[in-house]
Amino acid sequence: MGKYTTYVGMDVHARSVTCQALNTDSGETKAKTFNDCPSAEVIARWLSTLEGPVYCAYESGCTAYTLCRDLRCLGYDCDIIAVSTLPRSTRDRQQKCDKLDARTILREITNPMSDYTIVWVPDRETEAARDLARLCADAVNATKRAKQQLQAFLLRHGHVWNAKTSTGKRKRAWGTDHARWLDSISFDDEAAQATYDAYRNNVKQAAEFEKGCRELVARESQKPRWKPYVDAIMRLKGLDVGNAFLAAAEFGDFDRFGNGDQVSCWLGTVPRNNSSGEREKHGGITKAGNSHLRRALVEGNASISRRSFDKKRLAKEQEVSPEVERLAAKANARLLKRYRHLTEERGKPSNKAKTAVVNEQIRWIWIIGKTIKAELARGRAA
Repeated sequence: MGKYTTYVGMDVHARSVTCQALNTDSGETKAKTFNDCPSAEVIARWLSTLEGPVYCAYESGCTAYTLCRDLRCLGYDCDIIAVSTLPRSTRDRQQKCDKLDARTILREITNPMSDYTIVWVPDRETEAARDLARLCADAVNATKRAKQQLQAFLLRHGHVWNAKTSTGKRKRAWGTDHARWLDSISFDDEAAQATYDAYRNNVKQAAEFEKGCRELVARESQKPRWKPYVDAIMRLKGLDVGNAFLAAAEFGDFDRFGNGDQVSCWLGTVPRNNSSGEREKHGGITKAGNSHLRRALVEGNASISRRSFDKKRLAKEQEVSPEVERLAAKANARLLKRYRHLTEERGKPSNKAKTAVVNEQIRWIWIIGKTIKAELARGRAA
């Protein structure tokens, strides 16, 4: 509280920004609303009329980091508050407007007992890499959705893929044989045939888009900014180039976390806690924080039950230090032992065991990332 004279709570939307300011020395309050997509320069001119130093903040949302970064470049201390950590009373939910929302943020940033969380603001390069990684994930989901729509259409018309190998095992869909089977299907009704052709074309276009996104990620991951991290994170089993690049981009700066508990909370893999008095109850994971990376890690560990303790092979042009190799080997063995302990000895369902593995794996990724950052710093110093 003593560092700043004026505090400004802002409610930021795409085309408007509502500000509520408080001078803690005089108690004077001021309010201002900017319309028509105001720039940071316009807001900064108004902030310059307030008694400094000035601190401003707004809650996280779809407007992301642009305004915060621009205000910082103009010399104003600005933060983004995680919206999930802002307390909301019944009155706040019943009476909601931009002015009241800005006042709520002002109330929190001037309260020394508030425990809201500040969102880490990535630089533009990190944000661009993060967007690219998420684009690739969206492309994968689009392909899955297109295939599901085609399969549902065929099922409604009585066409079911059921080809089997010589051993009686059902062949996997979307291979060469499955493509021939799709080519053999036709419909007498013109509208049905047109629908079928459109669904198949949608699958083809989605697959091509996904392939192009994967190639973009592969090229970006080879740049000096990301390659050391991607190569190191890929030493963990269940992580390919795409997932390793996503992890590096989502972390951005591995030093922004002080301990492993903070990393797990950020990923949302810690159990819920509902305790009062003598009653103590733990529920499922919070699912708060980074859903993109959490989903990728869970899917990457889907085949952990079939893993062995063998060393993971190095990919082409993959380079890691002996220390990273040691950490990765230790992590892979530890995670597999933990999964088997939970499923075989304690009888936990496989999905719960996989979630527990992910909760620990994200900490290993964090440790490896910090190790890489320290190695790069020593290399630059030398």
